[in-house]
Amino acid sequence: MNIMQRPSLILKSSAIALQVAVLCLTQYTLFPSLSLAQQSFSLPKPAKGTPTPTTPPNPTFSLINPIPSSRVFPPREDDTSRKFSVYRLDVDDVVSINVEQFPEFNFIGPIDIEGNIVIPILGRVNIAGLTLEEVERKVSSELGNRFLLTEPIVFAVLAAPRPVSVTMIGEIARPGFYTVDSATLLNDILVISGGTKETADLRKVIVRRTLFDGTVIEERVDLYTPLITGAPVPKIPLQGGDTVIVSRLETGDTQDYDRVLVARSTLPVQDITVRVLAPVEPSGQILQNLALPNGSNFLDILAAVPLVDTLRVNVTDVTLLRFDPERGQVVTQSINVRRLLRGDISYAVPLQDGDVIVIGRTVLGKVFAAFNVLTQPLRDVSSFLFLIDRLD
Repeated sequence: MNIMQRPSLILKSSAIALQVAVLCLTQYTLFPSLSLAQQSFSLPKPAKGTPTPTTPPNPTFSLINPIPSSRVFPPREDDTSRKFSVYRLDVDDVVSINVEQFPEFNFIGPIDIEGNIVIPILGRVNIAGLTLEEVERKVSSELGNRFLLTEPIVFAVLAAPRPVSVTMIGEIARPGFYTVDSATLLNDILVISGGTKETADLRKVIVRRTLFDGTVIEERVDLYTPLITGAPVPKIPLQGGDTVIVSRLETGDTQDYDRVLVARSTLPVQDITVRVLAPVEPSGQILQNLALPNGSNFLDILAAVPLVDTLRVNVTDVTLLRFDPERGQVVTQSINVRRLLRGDISYAVPLQDGDVIVIGRTVLGKVFAAFNVLTQPLRDVSSFLFLIDRLD
């Protein structure tokens, strides 16, 4: 290397060294942790009482999903209520099966006594106790496993529901067994069975159902609140084998129960029979059996009694006799007709089926005399009315 080339080499080396120095200085400034001589350091502590700034989290609620109002919870469907709303197939249900793209498997017909339907080519398939959706899955699976390469699309439709046989017990006018169509609701069958008694508690109407696995479920239905508030009547669909129990109105539960309103509704017995025992000339009495609308009071009796010249009605001596099954005895209540006519509604006692109205103290004395000579206590309202009928 000659002397003329050395200054050039020195200058080139100096330029390279300068570039390396600049590069190292830049890395140390931007990325201290990558410097050749790393040094440990600590973040400055915030002043006492000053919160450390944090990034706010993503909002849980928005305009689309607002915060729920306090003390309001979303409705939760009860499992028992869900089971009551599910229709399960049984004997005599007519079912239609359609297999998409494979009409040779289509079927329509009733479920036989063993719970089977006979699908062409596929044969017998037991579907008793299944829902329509479960039938679709079962038939599709059977066809896919036995005859087709893949599971086909199956549509199951209830072509004609089976008749519904329901047992009615409790505080009902005509308890027993009733066969109705599948569209009959709970409030409908109460009317069909003659209506509820005056001792019924419409807040506690129970529907009992036995499932195919033997499980017994119950649904308590309140038919009283819709009468008071005007809310929609609960639509409880009935199924074959259901038992409807109309509970009895307990003595301590009558304070908030408007019997007058219930009596004038369509759910209880529509007509009642009231006996009127009144004096006639010269010293006898006459017994009248009156058919009145449920919810009537003594003023309705005055409008319905066929008054004749020999019938004496003393409006100050009127007594209501009623047999109380809980006490097992006859209870009495005086009715001041004059005050009732003047608008005192405390004497507008709603009458019940089997009530006896006695007019006049003389006739009332004869009734009490007949009670005193009884050799056996009155067991029920029938024995009480039998005694009244013998006084005529």
